[in-house]
Amino acid sequence: STYATWWIRQTIERGLMNQSRTVRLPVHVVKEVHSLNRTARKIAQNQNSEVTAAQIADHLDRPVDDVLKVMAYNERQSSFDSPLKGDGEFSLLDLIPDETSNQPDEILQDSGVNALLSQLLAQLDSKQREVLMRRYGLRGFETQTLEEVGVFLGVTRERVRQIQLEAVRRLKLLAKNSGVTADGIFSE
Repeated sequence: STYATWWIRQTIERGLMNQSRTVRLPVHVVKEVHSLNRTARKIAQNQNSEVTAAQIADHLDRPVDDVLKVMAYNERQSSFDSPLKGDGEFSLLDLIPDETSNQPDEILQDSGVNALLSQLLAQLDSKQREVLMRRYGLRGFETQTLEEVGVFLGVTRERVRQIQLEAVRRLKLLAKNSGVTADGIFSE
């Protein structure tokens, strides 16, 4: 065995220490974790009960607090699909909230706003309604520029802007008469 063997072994161990964990820990911390695990396995071979932090601390002549800190770094990976303890009906994935989906109260509020907006839009004339739906991307339309709406309606973009301003003013007035503050709904 040559000296190169030890360098190769050390490089492989360092690579594993740096790459094998979900969250990278410094090499000296990983070595401490491995040392504690090795000691825990030795103690476990001599007894039938679970190894405690106090037993490991006694064996290594270290304070229990230090052993507990290092043991906290010993991560246990588990699959999101593995069943939880108990009835096994739920997995860890079932407990993680979906940040992209709307919450039930938001859905109710959105449906209320949509219903009110539909009622208010129905009170506008067809050209004003068409301009607002196309400019603000309502009812399945993509948001369109003044030019695009003008081409569709056969008017200039300046006329579309005027229709939009008048429609927004009228919509805010209708909302105010309905007892709703509509300042943030459409910006002029």
